[in-house]
Amino acid sequence: MFKFLSYLSKSYLTIWLSVVIGFLLLIGLLDSLANGSDIMTGDGKFSDTFRYMFFRAPVIFDRIFVFTLVVAALLVYVRLIRNHELVALMGFGLSVPKQFYLMAPIVILCSVSSITIINYAMPPAVRALQAWGIGEYKIKSISDKNPLWLEDGNHIIRAAGRPGMNQLSRLQIFERDENGSLQNALWVRSANYDGEGWQLNGVKILEIEGADGERRKAKADKTGRRWETIHTPATIARLAAEPRDLSLQDMRNFREKGNSGSKPRFAYAFWYLHRLTRPLAALVLLLCAVPLMQRTGRADNGDMALLGGLALGFIFLIIDGAMATFATTGGMAVMLAIAIPLTMFTLFGGHLCLRTESLGTKRS
Repeated sequence: MFKFLSYLSKSYLTIWLSVVIGFLLLIGLLDSLANGSDIMTGDGKFSDTFRYMFFRAPVIFDRIFVFTLVVAALLVYVRLIRNHELVALMGFGLSVPKQFYLMAPIVILCSVSSITIINYAMPPAVRALQAWGIGEYKIKSISDKNPLWLEDGNHIIRAAGRPGMNQLSRLQIFERDENGSLQNALWVRSANYDGEGWQLNGVKILEIEGADGERRKAKADKTGRRWETIHTPATIARLAAEPRDLSLQDMRNFREKGNSGSKPRFAYAFWYLHRLTRPLAALVLLLCAVPLMQRTGRADNGDMALLGGLALGFIFLIIDGAMATFATTGGMAVMLAIAIPLTMFTLFGGHLCLRTESLGTKRS
């Protein structure tokens, strides 16, 4: 049994690595071509294309790694079918459940390794792309149409621009007392981070405390105000990033009450649980793929079963994406959105396994 486990694991790992590299190169190349005009703008060089592909690789990998796990499993079975090895495995008594158990360890290992790589490689890559301000990161950067709101102690801050990683512009700062009553409103032209805090420039202040309906005008403040805060350019980058582009630790922090970033708490909670459950999703899809690929006829080459498995993987991604949209917009409970696709495909995979085993019993 160990020899079968070793053989299947080595085959799977080799094929999976080839699939991952192929997908990353293909999608990365298409992505760089789509954003070629932005890459070559200004002082852009041809080498910047490869730099862009390098930074985008962890993000692309995060989006596709579950699908690559399914494709690798399907291709392993295509090889077994074409080499007539699947018949031999079944002859040694390796039924569908046993095949699933033999494939499960390497699938779990690859999925956990993928999550670990994503967790450490994607956040710095996203920060580099934010600093570059290219492609979708130019559209999703802090702007008037996409401002960054955050709570800092008793203050509420709105930033509508980010010219550089160490700069914010067009800020509004609403100072409150311990009871939440508004004290002052500040309009700030720009804020520069100097390593200890944010130096505010072009400040206008409107004193609200004690106005009692009295009309007041904002006055220029020349005292050299500073924004003393725990927030640094790195934390601002995390706040401005999409929830799924963060590390697990940042997602866990932002999902706690009172620590939310630029998106609601439930958005961070969903992507946190979503990433943690990807090994389970890979196993569920493996449960569907193994019985689907049981083709032992003389003329079988596995092509039609491969197409069916790919279609099944795409359907899972579509349903999973729909649930993600519902959960991150508040239209569905987080746990329900995570559970629906996993439950559906677990039941379907179990049905396929029982059906395949019953057919095999009748034939024997």
